[in-house]
Amino acid sequence: MERRDFLAQLGIGAAFALTATCLHSCSKSVTTSPSGGVDFTLNLNDAANSALKTDGNYIVANDVVVAKTITGDYVAATVVCSHQQLKQVTYDPTANNYVCTHQGSRFNLQGGVVNGPAATSIAVYKTSLTGTSLRVYS
Repeated sequence: MERRDFLAQLGIGAAFALTATCLHSCSKSVTTSPSGGVDFTLNLNDAANSALKTDGNYIVANDVVVAKTITGDYVAATVVCSHQQLKQVTYDPTANNYVCTHQGSRFNLQGGVVNGPAATSIAVYKTSLTGTSLRVYS
């Protein structure tokens, strides 16, 4: 192979690699759940977690929004919004749902989109309360 042919093939390969990367970043099928799953326990008697004793409050732990809903149930979801992959998801007790504070997307407690600009759901996790230990897991 001559040098000219080699450089031409190299240029085509580089163009393909850049195009594929750009197209992938625009894809709507990006996963929002943290890699490796979620499994941790919060002690509700710890000062850092005491907000979870009151209905309507939430904390962020391990990139997960953990909330005690206005009805007293514990729920958890990723802090990563499915729209721009930013860690901006919080719990909104007035609407009893999750909200991305960056773009305003809202998600129900099951992770589904209530309103955009997000078009895909966010990851939600299971919770289990035993005494004062709240387990959050996938």
